[in-house]
Amino acid sequence: MECYITYCVKGFLAFNSENELISEKLFPETEILNRLADIDDKKIVKEETEIIEEVSKDYDEIIIESNKRKSDYDNEKITIKNPNPAGEYLRSNYEEFGLNSQEITEIYRNLAIYKIKKESASEDKHLIQAINSIDEIDESISKLIERIREWYALYFPEMDIIKNNETYIKLISQNKTKEEILKAKPDAFPTDIIDIDDDINPKDLEIMNNYANSISEMQQTRKDLEDYVDFKMQDIAPNLRLLVGSSLGAKLISHAGGLKRLAMYPSSTVQIMGAEKALFRHLKSGDRPPKYGLIYQHPQVRGAKWWNRGKIARMLAGMISLAARRDVFTKTFDENIAEEFKFKVEEIEKNNPFPTKTTKKRKEEKSKSRKKSKKGKKKK
Repeated sequence: MECYITYCVKGFLAFNSENELISEKLFPETEILNRLADIDDKKIVKEETEIIEEVSKDYDEIIIESNKRKSDYDNEKITIKNPNPAGEYLRSNYEEFGLNSQEITEIYRNLAIYKIKKESASEDKHLIQAINSIDEIDESISKLIERIREWYALYFPEMDIIKNNETYIKLISQNKTKEEILKAKPDAFPTDIIDIDDDINPKDLEIMNNYANSISEMQQTRKDLEDYVDFKMQDIAPNLRLLVGSSLGAKLISHAGGLKRLAMYPSSTVQIMGAEKALFRHLKSGDRPPKYGLIYQHPQVRGAKWWNRGKIARMLAGMISLAARRDVFTKTFDENIAEEFKFKVEEIEKNNPFPTKTTKKRKEEKSKSRKKSKKGKKKK
């Protein structure tokens, strides 16, 4: 004998083969949104467990509508079927069970708002916004500094000697005139600077100083965001922070869409995160697949010999996955994770001091294909 279980916004209902209601377990009114959110997250809620236990006493087979797998249930009588007859009957006769479409729509609208608020409250979402803000500020600062260098050169062309952008902006923002800049950093400039009397309008100079002040404030904001990212990484992902650093760790979390999602990714996916274009090009045209993506920014990968980078990237991706899972699931901190990684890198470099014939051949083929592509472009 079989029965059917389905659920609605009010709770779980069980029907027999004649579509007669045999049991119901309703959600507490104050917990409806929590229960529905848990069901969406593929969790087995209290009312679902209770109704299964109750009908199991009298029925040999329980056919249930569920977004979960059969293995998630600790009951051999359960079969998953979407939809099942009980669910279809319930959705066709809502009014019979004290429901109306307007009420259901309102509950699901509130559920959507609830899930958005719950998601936005997640700690890693703030981290993602911060690291993305740093990238955008870097892009803006780069363009603004290019402009101020070109503009300020009309007044003081010798300032181009200062190559460090932060020092350049600091000198302009903290010193109003050329004379003040020379006094602040006399060793940086030649002694034979040509000075033209009355060479700039005071209003022009004031505007440039204000512009430099704005850039300086953005640079300070960037530093504050960097400190914030480091603080958040120490709080929510200490293992990942120790292994790859705050900035790269935050970028990996941002690219994955969250720390938990990063923890669920296989290491092969982590290895090429950020190299999607190269991967699609490989799938489309048959070019060699990418060996690394964002993790190329790690100094141990970037600074390795070219024939060892792929091996180190593969090993680092595996350790990133383990570090993220430790941060998410076990909440334990491994203070030796960075040292372990360095030791493994040294082992790889020690065991592979020279490229093999295979790697040499691949590099030669790659250089030949590049030359061919360049020749093809020249002909066009």
